[in-house]
Amino acid sequence: MSDREKAHPDAIKQMKESPYNYDDTRWAAFQNKAMDSAGLGHIQFLAVGEKNTFKKVPKHYPDTRHGMGWKYLFIGFVDLETGEIKEEEIGKNSVSAEC
Repeated sequence: MSDREKAHPDAIKQMKESPYNYDDTRWAAFQNKAMDSAGLGHIQFLAVGEKNTFKKVPKHYPDTRHGMGWKYLFIGFVDLETGEIKEEEIGKNSVSAEC
């Protein structure tokens, strides 16, 4: 991940306005790391917190109807004020090493 990774302003707006953005929610960023994928580098976001479905960040983005999550790896949390994606290691704070 580059030091300058940022969430797009539209994505930040959606996260802030999301009905899943509770007072304890953190937005985890997952980036497509599959070298053979046309979507390499694409970033997806997941609401994480005590009131959310995911209490801790999974190692990989969950599978959805849009595709398999295995290629999306956790890269950090979004700062909703600046849009910066701040790296955090698996196993620290609210990050789980579980898939």
